[in-house]
Amino acid sequence: MFSSIIMTIYRIIALLILSIPIAVNLYSKGDIVSSIIYVPLITLALSGIAIFIDAKLEGLLKQGMVLPKFKIPAANIQLKTTNYKVYFNTRY
Repeated sequence: MFSSIIMTIYRIIALLILSIPIAVNLYSKGDIVSSIIYVPLITLALSGIAIFIDAKLEGLLKQGMVLPKFKIPAANIQLKTTNYKVYFNTRY
């Protein structure tokens, strides 16, 4: 639930950022070169960045944690404890 809300908010913000070059072009009555070349290229670059961030954010939210915690794998613990011979109440 929490991750879907964050993804929805991010996608709305990304949509607003992606529409900025088009809105600026309409507002400033840009010439033909900026309308055909610059605005689509800027929008394409921004959408590529937004797709990259979207994939990273989605992967991060699917892990369930923002910062990974260090955890010793259980198999390594068993290997370390089974390889040692433990002698109690003995003198060397």
